[in-house]
Amino acid sequence: MDMIQDWIIINKIKMGDPDAWDILVHKYYDSVYFYCVRRCYGDCDIASDLTQDIFLKLVESLPRYRFIGKFQNYLYTMAVNTCNNYLKKRHIEQIELTDNFTTDSDTSLIDEILHDERKETVQKALDLLPEIQREVVILRYYHDLKVKDIATITGVGVSTVQSRIYQGLRKLEKVLEREEFYDG
Repeated sequence: MDMIQDWIIINKIKMGDPDAWDILVHKYYDSVYFYCVRRCYGDCDIASDLTQDIFLKLVESLPRYRFIGKFQNYLYTMAVNTCNNYLKKRHIEQIELTDNFTTDSDTSLIDEILHDERKETVQKALDLLPEIQREVVILRYYHDLKVKDIATITGVGVSTVQSRIYQGLRKLEKVLEREEFYDG
């Protein structure tokens, strides 16, 4: 169903419908942005800039886009490459997440603080992973993509993605088990 919706939206864009751009951006902007936030160690300003770059690249490339596979994979490939290129060019400082991305109105203040602390702890541990493991863990567990889609997006084989996810999760587990991780 998603593939059909994307096909319809993209065809409308190619035919000059400006409202279709709004629909496409509205559909994918947040997930691309939060991917960039996680890849950039929680730096929301850099993530915002990278997300804008990704959508500008999309504007430029969409007229030549042909439906081979899922559009979402095409967009995430663009996001992965843009983040990788940025991170290769610049050494960014690891910063703590300061934005509260989700708020449940039914949650008490104490539960919300504990939730934020856990999320921050996981983000810090995630930041310690090597780039290739961090990107696949983010795509799999934060964006709920299938392993074969991640393989397409990252340009590696399915077994490589599985291995990177496994190794990344093991490293996360070891980091999160270390008592000194919480004391620092």
